Amino acid sequence: MFKNLKDKIKNEKLILFGELHGTKEIPNRISEFFSEVAVEEDFNVCLEIPEEFQEEITEFMDKGNEEILNKIPFFTNTFNSDGRNSVEYINLIKNLYFLNKKYNKKIKIFLIDSINKTQEDKEKSLATNILKNLENKKTFAILGDVHASKKTISLNGLKIIPAGAILFNKLKEKIFIIRIMPLKGKFYNFGIKQIINSNLNETFNKNFDYVIEIEKTSACSFQK
Repeated sequence: MFKNLKDKIKNEKLILFGELHGTKEIPNRISEFFSEVAVEEDFNVCLEIPEEFQEEITEFMDKGNEEILNKIPFFTNTFNSDGRNSVEYINLIKNLYFLNKKYNKKIKIFLIDSINKTQEDKEKSLATNILKNLENKKTFAILGDVHASKKTISLNGLKIIPAGAILFNKLKEKIFIIRIMPLKGKFYNFGIKQIINSNLNETFNKNFDYVIEIEKTSACSFQK
């Protein structure tokens, strides 16, 4: 799925993945891609998870104690979930810890989501939190695809300047934005839902530097 992608992002400072939350396949594939990247270079990862749990994530990345993850309320409370707190994302985090150990890397995870009253504030805070965590090495950020768009969009009658557009305007050629687009299947967003192909996909895809298609996805799973 990520064939030739490493060459495209070779000289980029920041790489955004715009995803559909709530699938098993997308975080699993991204995690596999990180395993490939870690063989060759060090990097950091920004996740769209509430920043209030940064201390716990940092502690896990230092100690590797899975009980730390299991006690984070974001992962244990699956009521009204949009899929970002899935088992698949927990496994992605665990994999980043193991990659540090296996390849003697210093991968860090930064949590970038915060409480905001408006969509505008949400986009600005995501962009700000990503920028403040950029270090002198490649950084990946995984966002919902609306947030990752590098162009202004209209959603439900609302004009949105996404975090991706804010970041693109600041970083220009140092950012590469990827959309991961399922073609069919299911996802979890406050319940299991069916993916419906939209005629707007072709237009929306132009808001990204690269589009990766996944043939079929299934709804994510949660801790019991």
